[in-house]
Amino acid sequence: MKISVNWLKEYIPVTHTVEEMANKISLTGIESSPVHNAEGLDKLVVGHITSIAPHPDSDHLNITTVDVGEDSDIQIVCGAPNVANDQYVIVALHGAHLPEGKRIKKGKIRGQESNGMICGLDEIGVPTKYVPEAYHNGIYVFPEVVAPGTDALTALGLDDDMVDMDITPNRADTLGMRGAAWEIGATYDEKPEYTAPSIDESKIIDSNDLTVDIENKELVPDFLVRTLKDVTVGESPLWMQRRLWNQNIQPVNNVIDAANYVMIEFGQPIQAYDLDKLEEKHITVRNAKSGEKFSTELNNQDDEENTNTILNKNDLVVAAGDQILGLAGVAGGISARVTNETKNVVLESAVYDGAAVRKAAQRHDLRGDASNRFEKGVDNGAVSDALVRATQLVDENAQASEISDELVGIATEAKPTVIKGKISHINHLMGLDLSAEEIMNIFDRLGFTAELDNDDVTVTIPTRRWDMSIEADLVEEVIRIYGYENLKGTLPTGMETAGGYSPKREFSNKLRNILLGQGMNEVTNFSLMNKKEAEDFNVINTNYTKLLHPMTEDHEYLRTSLIPGLVNNVAYNQARNNNDISVFEQARIFDRADGVDRPKEIEYIAGAISGNIALDSWNTQSKQVDFYDVKGIVEELLSFTNIDANFEYHATNKISNLHPGQTAEIIADGQSIGFIGKLHPDYQKEHSIDETFVFELNVDTLFGMEKRNVQAKTAPKYPSISRDLAILVNKDIESGAIVKDIFDNGGKYLIDVNIFDVYQGVNIKANHKSLGYHLVFQNPEDTLTDDTVEKAFDVVKDSLVQKFNVEIR
Repeated sequence: MKISVNWLKEYIPVTHTVEEMANKISLTGIESSPVHNAEGLDKLVVGHITSIAPHPDSDHLNITTVDVGEDSDIQIVCGAPNVANDQYVIVALHGAHLPEGKRIKKGKIRGQESNGMICGLDEIGVPTKYVPEAYHNGIYVFPEVVAPGTDALTALGLDDDMVDMDITPNRADTLGMRGAAWEIGATYDEKPEYTAPSIDESKIIDSNDLTVDIENKELVPDFLVRTLKDVTVGESPLWMQRRLWNQNIQPVNNVIDAANYVMIEFGQPIQAYDLDKLEEKHITVRNAKSGEKFSTELNNQDDEENTNTILNKNDLVVAAGDQILGLAGVAGGISARVTNETKNVVLESAVYDGAAVRKAAQRHDLRGDASNRFEKGVDNGAVSDALVRATQLVDENAQASEISDELVGIATEAKPTVIKGKISHINHLMGLDLSAEEIMNIFDRLGFTAELDNDDVTVTIPTRRWDMSIEADLVEEVIRIYGYENLKGTLPTGMETAGGYSPKREFSNKLRNILLGQGMNEVTNFSLMNKKEAEDFNVINTNYTKLLHPMTEDHEYLRTSLIPGLVNNVAYNQARNNNDISVFEQARIFDRADGVDRPKEIEYIAGAISGNIALDSWNTQSKQVDFYDVKGIVEELLSFTNIDANFEYHATNKISNLHPGQTAEIIADGQSIGFIGKLHPDYQKEHSIDETFVFELNVDTLFGMEKRNVQAKTAPKYPSISRDLAILVNKDIESGAIVKDIFDNGGKYLIDVNIFDVYQGVNIKANHKSLGYHLVFQNPEDTLTDDTVEKAFDVVKDSLVQKFNVEIR
């Protein structure tokens, strides 16, 4: 919101520079900056065209004589199509500086002397979209007599210094000049003075030309209208136009400009309609019917197919029968807009539900000044006053013959907020020791009514400050106006809280560091994905969580697995010839149970590896990653968790997008904690990636499992004894089951078992495989004998024969 200093002077005394004001306001919590509109421009004056004649050597140029307040008139050649005699115009004299470094000099144009330039608003720095439409392709003509030689920038208000206040969402009361005057006035201990708007009582009649009905009262707490008859629509007075374009609003006509002016003055949007264009003389505020069409000047007029907005049942509209007059709180339509031919006008002042306005503006991409204010909130105590002010301005500038009484569709009583607090508590929360008188003075500066009873204070907040509701708001106002810069620095007292991570966070960081230590790269992906990606690895079989208002179709659902995001990372890199990929992500997935709206967040860690796991070197050869490489990474990760559990890998074909012959579910003491496997060839082809292996582990489950009690032991004094075991077994039997059985029957001295040979092929029985295991026995307390080892070894072999029907080789 740009605050005009000249406009502000109508409410409070202003004696400071805009730099000082911007700095002072910023210290109260609203970031502000100074704006100098006319910097770098000079020698721009008002000129009066006293004569005009065609250029003898051009069919589009004219030779004008212009009074610029000097001893004699000057001659200027002008090519504007709208130049005419007796106009008051903007003249750039010889030596004038214009925007973008342009400089005007005397010269000859096709043989005729030209001593300056007659300018349009856009040529002196006003953006074209804020220039009145009548002057888009020509020079600007003052709508009233201005003394020749007057500084044109002053006459146009373009030398008005401004304070640009970066309004926070909770301070929408400063989106109007009156609210801003209260804020700035409180900063400088000045109370603003306002002139109450009024209407010529002799013109007010009890009109029955129009009726109003509100269907959805929950979304429309206030809706007031007035009608004005026999108005003369034309150009607005200069003082109003210059205040509008300084606020980045294009002047249109004296009715629409009055509505926009009141929006800036009060912060209350006003809508204007042509009464004679209404299909029915009955205005209804209702929800749109699905498929209804609505067209506004905010639509894309360059594309005829896009000029209509298709409404749905969630849109709130102002209508006259089937005619849509406007999208409530967002934009007015073109079907009943006010033009120069309009004779009878309807003015609307209303309050709409902020959330409904925001969603409609976002849904149809129609955000503007009005919707911005309704979204943040408007003062329902000023709805009627704003309507009176708009009516007053239209009557003054368009000369209405009749003005109707206020027609009330619905009105909600504007009640001030009453907050109770204690002076001592306010001081305690601020860390200050202000007197009751000082605090009461601050409330008075803000325009609040406060009553003091010993230590208790009761503060009545006017409706313009709807952001205040609790005692903490009082504390904030006191400390803002007192000045943050006046707070004294103090050292903290009391017990100190030591910083550090929670046990779960430390556990998560440990897992992350383990994978980083194994050469993997960490990535971070969006938590949102499309429906297919959410379905691809929904191993936990959870319900899908869809956003109500997704940004795009690719970001509709909360993820149920980290794998799809990692697959996209692999595809992205391989598409750019980066084929050796080793990435992981530690993040949350979302598990939503039946009948529950909000999903549960569960932390997972997952990885994806593709390409070579070892590269060519002078002493090594490149090696492409396989299942066992990735399994080794997972085993290393699990070993560092120090969990007191037996981890098993069970082959599975239940995960459709993983290879059925190279996938395993990871089990810890009978509980599933994740999976590991190769992506299915069809899935790899679909995503245009090479062979890729993935794994995913439930971090929350791992953290909740019992940890192993680690104790330091001395190095064993006695030697170990090893035995090798070769067996022939059915190919469908898993090695893990055999290893488990060996440990179960190997006795207390068996300390290690590992597989060293796998063979399946020639000279081996069909559907069988040959496995070789290395068993290590050791007694830490005594020398282990061969006899003891042989007995244990025999028990192992007997058990394998009985349980798995193996052949000992």
